[in-house]
Amino acid sequence: MRKLLCLALLALGLAQARAEGPLPPEVTLPQLLELVKRQSPALQAERIRVALAEADLLTAQTFSNPSLAYTHKRGEREATLSQEVPLFGQRGARIETARSGVEAARAQLRLTYAQALQEAARDFMSLLVAQEREKSWLEAKEDLENALRVVQGQVEAGARSRYDLTRLEIERASLDAQLARAQAETVQASARVAASVGAPAWRPRAAGAIVTNWNAASFESLWPQAQHRLPSVRAARAQQDVAEKQLEAERRNAYPTPTFTVGQLRNGDGRSIEYGVAVSIPLFDRNQGQIARAAAEADGMRLRSRAVVLAAEGELRRAAEQLDRRKRLADRFEQDGLAMIPRLRQMAQDAYTLGRGSILDLVDAVQVVAEKKNTYLDLAEAVLHAEVDLRVASGELGADLPD
Repeated sequence: MRKLLCLALLALGLAQARAEGPLPPEVTLPQLLELVKRQSPALQAERIRVALAEADLLTAQTFSNPSLAYTHKRGEREATLSQEVPLFGQRGARIETARSGVEAARAQLRLTYAQALQEAARDFMSLLVAQEREKSWLEAKEDLENALRVVQGQVEAGARSRYDLTRLEIERASLDAQLARAQAETVQASARVAASVGAPAWRPRAAGAIVTNWNAASFESLWPQAQHRLPSVRAARAQQDVAEKQLEAERRNAYPTPTFTVGQLRNGDGRSIEYGVAVSIPLFDRNQGQIARAAAEADGMRLRSRAVVLAAEGELRRAAEQLDRRKRLADRFEQDGLAMIPRLRQMAQDAYTLGRGSILDLVDAVQVVAEKKNTYLDLAEAVLHAEVDLRVASGELGADLPD
């Protein structure tokens, strides 16, 4: 019943979140992450696991039911009440195991939350860059239209042949194709963002500028705090705690659970009260198999926890180095490559107008400007993705989910 109630409440919460109103046509990264927190299908499913673990805790806290026996035969009636009483800590061990299971489920929810935020943030960055790439092709087309007006003036003045005009019209068709491709990529990126919040019909635009907000930080400054708040490490340690608690529970289960009975017997001699206790003798089965299995699982979880910590340490080192490397590369390209674009554009147009350059030089200038901008956008996207990866690897992204 408790499980059904939890499922119903979660379904109602999801329905209410979706009923709050239509999704905005434009969304910032913080707004998207908040939507993921409220509406992500993966998080909704993982919250069910927490509810199930809490139901298991309720089961572990419940005492076993007493049993009532009644027999009637000629000249004799007997009623007996029996109750199992775990005197050797079996119930307490079960409760501790179930509590650690709840903590493990919550740790897994936090891990799923961090992963969902990482995917959503990367998709948002890709959408932001796709929009800028679409804008760059629109600017390239505008540059070509300006060049086309110059060429038309030259052709009408008799200073140039119609070949130049035809060549630019062919280039305009090529730019139209590039623009259409960029627009399709923007739609695909928008669809991925919509999928992260479980709204496949939504087609949002990303609001914001392509700038990085992460200050340069070394592994040594990030790791002391990261190793305690990383969802992957916390989830692994929680699973280790479950395995160790389960081992203790199996050891407790090796002790017999006595059954106390009280009854009343009526016969021809009158009425009598009976008391008794029954307990199994752990002569052959002392729960050896389950204890050995639980011990092996506990050892495995300890090794896995250690492996997860080492993997997290390596991932943080890699993410910090990658962000630093990609940021320096993007900054250097922006200073050396993009700084000359306005001058190159103007020089090409002036040279053609003055008769010192050919149409191929003018077309090449338009293409180079577009290529340089798109190369920079590729580098900027890599930096943004590296920033997201570092925020996840340091445990910052996803740390706002309450315990």
